[in-house]
Amino acid sequence: MRYLKNRNLLLVIIIYVFITTNLIILNSRIYTNFINPLFWGGIIIYLIINRKKNYIRFDKNKKYFKYMVIITCIHVIIYLYLGFILGFSEKRNNYNFIATIIPIIGIEMARNVIATSNKSNKIVLIFTTILFALVELKYNILVNLYPYKEPFFEYTCETILPLIAFNSLYTYLTLKGSFAIPLVYRIFVRLMSLVLPIYSNADWFIIATIGILFPVIIYALFRYKFANKNDDIREKKQKCYNKISFAVIFIFCINLVLFMIGLFKYEPITILSNSMKPIYERGDVVIFEKMSDSELRQIPINEIIIYSVGEQNIAHRIVDKIEENDTVIYLTKGDNNNVSDKVAVQIDQIKGKYVFHIKYIGFPTVWLYEYFNK
Repeated sequence: MRYLKNRNLLLVIIIYVFITTNLIILNSRIYTNFINPLFWGGIIIYLIINRKKNYIRFDKNKKYFKYMVIITCIHVIIYLYLGFILGFSEKRNNYNFIATIIPIIGIEMARNVIATSNKSNKIVLIFTTILFALVELKYNILVNLYPYKEPFFEYTCETILPLIAFNSLYTYLTLKGSFAIPLVYRIFVRLMSLVLPIYSNADWFIIATIGILFPVIIYALFRYKFANKNDDIREKKQKCYNKISFAVIFIFCINLVLFMIGLFKYEPITILSNSMKPIYERGDVVIFEKMSDSELRQIPINEIIIYSVGEQNIAHRIVDKIEENDTVIYLTKGDNNNVSDKVAVQIDQIKGKYVFHIKYIGFPTVWLYEYFNK
């Protein structure tokens, strides 16, 4: 603690996190609407009074704020785009504008003070990033989900990992520019969530992917901009190359996410058994093609189809086809099984037909599935 600057402020925030953890669990409404904004409002007043001592500063270069406004607009567009694809649901929350915005301002001002005064101490910077992630964690939800493996895993991916990723980004931005840069992004995104009466029906996987990927993309963009702040001799060709590379990576990542969640004509599934060995095996990923209703009625015998039974997807070969009046039923069998499947497959169960497969890349999904279904 000898070389730690602004240790009193850091200590106050640590104590606050420990004290309020139980309060959040017992009564989250009182904490959210009264205790939390009151505490961070006090931090804001304290830091304003001691602004010279605590290095509160604004970056005079307005172009960085312009970049952040553009990024915020992109965030809103992606949010709405997913909503139009996946659908919207009516939002039901009781968020208070003042109770929501004041803690954000206080957190970013405090982060700026601690980070800039200890920028040469990496341990303090890492600790500060984790601490501010803990400040924003909803412990009541965490405690309720902890006994349940799958919901707890989903909450970790959907909330905790993006929270750490974004806080790492905010610490970087406040060190390189000022606390006003992440503050612009955070306030506008939060205003969007408060103002819009609807929200996207994206599931936890989509939210987690965007929540982890978006901070990385923002970091890459600002790292490029900060690195070139005083570099006037960089060739235009190199600048153009970097911008094109960033655009290509960004587009690829977005399309990869859209492909993984099934928004294209082709969609992946992970194989959980060896019933179709040697065509494909456990841990492989099968890519299947979605089909129209008329195409589903004309699938030939020996074609491999992907269909659902309850919540499980199965990829087996058609061995017989029964047509009666306007009804079509398929009988299926795994190539590695001795007998045909007991239950016939209806048209509305079929998701598509097999196109090709990729070896081994689905094993992480298999391990997670087996862990949650022990």
